[in-house]
Amino acid sequence: MTLLNRRVAPQSRVTSVCCRGGGDCLRPLGAEDPRTVRHECCCRWELLGLRALSYQLLNHPSNYRASISSSIIQGRQTERQNAERGVTAEQRDNKEGVEGVEGVEGEERTSGGRRTQRSVGPKRVSGTDTRTTVPEDLELCREPTGRVHSRRLEIRLYARPDAIASGAGDYALHITKRLLGFYQDYFKVQYSLPKLDLLAVPKHPYAAMENWGLSVFVEQKILLDAEVSSSSYQMELTMVVVHEICHQWFGDLVTPVWWEDVWLKEGFAHYFEYVGTDFLFPKWNMEKQRFLTDVLHEVMLLDGLSSSHPISQEVEQAADINRVFDWIAYKKGAALIRMLANVMGQPLFQKGLNDYLLSHMYSNAARDDLWSKLTQAMRSDGQDINIGQMMDRWTLQMGYPVITITKNQSEQLPTHYISVSQEHFLYGQEARSNNSLQWQVPLTVAVGNTSTMSSERLLWINNRTETHRIGQMDDSTWLLGNINQTGYFRVNYDLQNWKLLIQQLHHNPEIISVGNRAGLIDDAFNLARAGYLPQGVPLQLIGYLPEETSFLPWHSASRALYQLDKLLDRTEEYSLFSDYVLKQVAARYHQMGWPTDVPGNEGNVLQASYQTEELQRELIMLACSFGNKQCHRQAVAYISDWISSNKNRIPPNIRDIVAVSEKKILLEALTCSDNTFLLNRLLNLSLTSDLVPEQDVIDVIIHVGRNPQGRNLAWKYFREKWDILNARYGEALFMNSKLISGVTEFLNTEKELNE
Repeated sequence: MTLLNRRVAPQSRVTSVCCRGGGDCLRPLGAEDPRTVRHECCCRWELLGLRALSYQLLNHPSNYRASISSSIIQGRQTERQNAERGVTAEQRDNKEGVEGVEGVEGEERTSGGRRTQRSVGPKRVSGTDTRTTVPEDLELCREPTGRVHSRRLEIRLYARPDAIASGAGDYALHITKRLLGFYQDYFKVQYSLPKLDLLAVPKHPYAAMENWGLSVFVEQKILLDAEVSSSSYQMELTMVVVHEICHQWFGDLVTPVWWEDVWLKEGFAHYFEYVGTDFLFPKWNMEKQRFLTDVLHEVMLLDGLSSSHPISQEVEQAADINRVFDWIAYKKGAALIRMLANVMGQPLFQKGLNDYLLSHMYSNAARDDLWSKLTQAMRSDGQDINIGQMMDRWTLQMGYPVITITKNQSEQLPTHYISVSQEHFLYGQEARSNNSLQWQVPLTVAVGNTSTMSSERLLWINNRTETHRIGQMDDSTWLLGNINQTGYFRVNYDLQNWKLLIQQLHHNPEIISVGNRAGLIDDAFNLARAGYLPQGVPLQLIGYLPEETSFLPWHSASRALYQLDKLLDRTEEYSLFSDYVLKQVAARYHQMGWPTDVPGNEGNVLQASYQTEELQRELIMLACSFGNKQCHRQAVAYISDWISSNKNRIPPNIRDIVAVSEKKILLEALTCSDNTFLLNRLLNLSLTSDLVPEQDVIDVIIHVGRNPQGRNLAWKYFREKWDILNARYGEALFMNSKLISGVTEFLNTEKELNE
């Protein structure tokens, strides 16, 4: 059979003429028993198409099994390459494999060697489909009840036998069942297959990859050990599962017609990471809070550069495909969908999505198809808003606007009028000279004073400058725009309004929502960085932080402060800056302290409130990063206790901060050495030794670069080894950009820029 057949034997052995010439790609090293044979792979196919997966069974040496996970276009490339190499798949035993499903077929079952198929819909094949074929040399566990909304549904997880035996897959199975029910209720469209398989593999270039009826996860993103996992680890794992299951509707049931609209499926899945996680853990409040710092603020940093691009990009040849899978597609897509959901309101938004999915199920759709259904939903409610006309400005233009709100200064108009202007936000002032872009902006505004804030009001900003009537205002009244940060834009004010907002935060911050407090911090720092505001404004604003009790504003501030830390590093002003940061952190850090390991609670990864635990973690990271001596002593005490007692008593949520924990964190801890000889040796070993897993090489280089003693070493190593690194990671989505941005993030001199 060919490697793209719909079934592959579970213990298939892949053999090949080595692509480098002279020998098998998978060479047996020892006995031929399928449970004891060890192979070594000298080809690097793993990052695109065929992947050789290596894993360790208990009491057995490493095993290699082949996996395909690719789009149809990539699959054709892989098929051609494998034909040239002579790659074949051979069936050894009469055991059934596991794989995803195409639009033409439902579950395949084997009974006495006979296979049956059940049609679930018309055949649909698109260049944006992904396929996975994986031999089943793994143990299986099932969700015990097997029912979602009274419907029988097979939910299975495949992983290493020892992982199944330890129960590491139970959490993912449990939330998968709940999430299938959630998505069916939200979209009002039933999950279309009789089964859903989750596959845990030890090595994969991405966190996970969706296929219809089968999603593949790297082990760290689906297997959970409750005794050693922190809440932040659990949160990350949860969101990966939520993302992939969303793709069963957006991406698999309805597939983008072409790659230019791939942001639709990825944007929806990324947005629902937060909505779906809120369903599972309402107290985490992900969509209204963590979405802001982890998605909105992060992607606006990228999209504010003159090198950004529209979210919809033309794809004319296969080489263009990887280019469309970037954070603009994922994070900007999610932010625009969130903005649209808030403009429409949840009932109308869900109505439009339901109509879209039902109209295009088992088929393909483009962005205009979605805009049409959402427009119909709005008009059914008597609102004549053309969603396509509005959203084309956001999807076909790069970047986003900065909205400037000023109180009326004209004597001809009373004080309850405001002036609103928009322009393309860019960090480089030279790039702003040719500014002709405009957007249809859904701006929400409110007014407030020391004791109260009004309800929000929606204003549509369609022109470069407009005047709008607001409630009565006096000299002590402040304005606030983009309520709860639902819009994809920045907001600036006149300096007097900034002064009033800063005073409000210092005297009674609770009047302004947590989301807007975080948004004010992020906007102020970035407006100052881009030259729209004096540099002193954001630093005055964060002067209220010693009184801040919520995690989100601290998280927003820390992200901005780390950016400044990179710019001021190795300058004369750095000590003044670090002292100022420590002054803001000191009181709250000492009040929160360090977490304690409570005996008997090791298995509960949600011991403390998630928000409290994250705030405590954020304060410890800031204090240690900027040189708080007590913080360093406490970290050393934890490590000393571990060494002397041979028992790791460090609370899971801070193990990475004190640089001990799982294997990957220990590897990163090695990069913290102040011995340049050892750092240089570690860099050289990363590419030439099996001691560093291939997927961790990039992290080793980046973390050496973050070490002040290793910064120049990593930059030099990166330049010298560029050809090797680009050959290995160049076609892997995100990996190359992660490496480049990580190695260069601390470069801040003219000489380094020229290099």
